[in-house]
Amino acid sequence: MQDPEPRIPFAMFESMFDKTTIAVMGVNPAGRIMLWNSAAMNLFGQDAAQALDRHCYELTQGHDARGNLLCYPNCSVLRMLHLNQIPNDYILRSRDKDGNELLLNVSTLTVDTDSYPLCLHLFHDVRWITEAVQAASDISPKEVPSVSLTARELQILSLMAECHDSHDIANLLHISYATVRNHVQNILDKLGVHSRVEAVVVALQEGLVKKEPCSDKAEHTNKAPFVRR
Repeated sequence: MQDPEPRIPFAMFESMFDKTTIAVMGVNPAGRIMLWNSAAMNLFGQDAAQALDRHCYELTQGHDARGNLLCYPNCSVLRMLHLNQIPNDYILRSRDKDGNELLLNVSTLTVDTDSYPLCLHLFHDVRWITEAVQAASDISPKEVPSVSLTARELQILSLMAECHDSHDIANLLHISYATVRNHVQNILDKLGVHSRVEAVVVALQEGLVKKEPCSDKAEHTNKAPFVRR
């Protein structure tokens, strides 16, 4: 019989995630917050004393873009993780301590620590999408170049406007990260811009992106999210 794999000390996770700029919330099987790093404090405006040992849904009070409740006792994400199923990333609308709206791309995974299984929520701030939408309304048509993108470039541009990063796009389209990166650079060159934010702004202005930003990823309602295959 093989020896069981050693469990990772909980203190190691606390130390490791305290040094990252990604906001991380660790939840135990009962749904209580046991890990809350510095980036999470900065994002939500609540320190560890205010967050630790609270139920995660009480703090995040998360909804999707349509106002459907995502965070509640024994939510679909926790249920899937208890079944060793990994949910796809999803979009969460929350608020910080001062009531400012947060638009977050959430990644989840589980780790087996020496204390208990820990469900990690990694929060990526994607409010730049909202800022891009607002900026698009301030751009006059004469400032936007006439563009001709390939079908693949339009597909990738649409996914960019839905809050997907390059790694996510590569997984969705079953192509390599390097290929996505090359397509993104071609898109930027053709649009005459220097960043993904500017590309989304131009796409919205030109009608190249017709969907509401983040709408597809916000389809995550009270139903369980799709499972990665």
